[in-house]
Amino acid sequence: MREEPRIAREKLRACLQEQYDLTPATIDFLPLGQDTNAGVYRVLSEQGTPYLLKIKSGSFYAPSCLVPRYLFDRGIASVVAPVPTRTKALWTQTGEWTVITYLYLEGDSGWTGMTDEQWKDVGEIFKQIHEVALPASGFDDLRRESFDPSAYVRSVDRTEAHLAHSGGGECASERALRSSWIKHRSTIHALLTSLNKLAGVLREQTIPHVVCHADLHPGNLLRHRAGLVFVIDWDDVMIAPKERDFIFVGEPADGSVEQGGSPFFLGYGQTEIDWIALTYYRYERVVQDLIEYAQEVMFREDLSEETKAEAVRGFDESLEGRNFDAARAAARHIPSELTIH
Repeated sequence: MREEPRIAREKLRACLQEQYDLTPATIDFLPLGQDTNAGVYRVLSEQGTPYLLKIKSGSFYAPSCLVPRYLFDRGIASVVAPVPTRTKALWTQTGEWTVITYLYLEGDSGWTGMTDEQWKDVGEIFKQIHEVALPASGFDDLRRESFDPSAYVRSVDRTEAHLAHSGGGECASERALRSSWIKHRSTIHALLTSLNKLAGVLREQTIPHVVCHADLHPGNLLRHRAGLVFVIDWDDVMIAPKERDFIFVGEPADGSVEQGGSPFFLGYGQTEIDWIALTYYRYERVVQDLIEYAQEVMFREDLSEETKAEAVRGFDESLEGRNFDAARAAARHIPSELTIH
């Protein structure tokens, strides 16, 4: 989130006082994250306790609060969970905004540099998460993997229709997006074809499903100043094959860092990788990113031209950068007829 949400600070202050018995001394906006429907703030209480305040507009996914709280209460202290309200709820509402509060942890994003030892710690954390059994009653609305890429096909068709029929008066960012889309069109459709092929195979298989964070990248890891690592932002949590959490953690290789293996798997331990599932998830991430960036440019009138230009750069990166390279690396482990190059 690069632009501050359009909500008065006094409204946030009143919500914190009423719902959390928290009287803010300061509320400072933090221009962090990629979700343009959300914003985060550092709140300092009058007692000197720092909190992280997160607000989101649009539909709210309750398991994003319920599951991390459940994991934390099961003893996985590295999972950052919401602070309950006065009525023990894990979120509240003010106007169109869902409000969630966390204790503020001093530290840096994983993007600023993770040591091998910290990646090993992350592997150990996710081994614990993947072994947790959910309560028999489960959680209402918790998504479960279905390997159905049809929504991505519809989104791509919608994007192409918009780009084909928009007039000549569009902004510079949309013109740049059209040019880039034309350049990459064959790759985009090859990705969709590959997704459909892989999904067909995976739907026929019986694969163990576990609790997955589903967006495990360095930006959702917090390197605490004490050297600990915490897992944040559970907005995409779901039940899925464990490979859903292996998109960004590197390759297992032979389990040796010296031989090119990821230190994550030294912490996670010996495990068999379903390369068809991992290839699907890495292709899916590329498709998700390019669709999200394109829609920010075309359909978000509330975003500035500067933010939209940044989205165009993100669109190009999604089809030319490390995520795309990682998808191709995974694809080398599966039969060539399952992918279109």
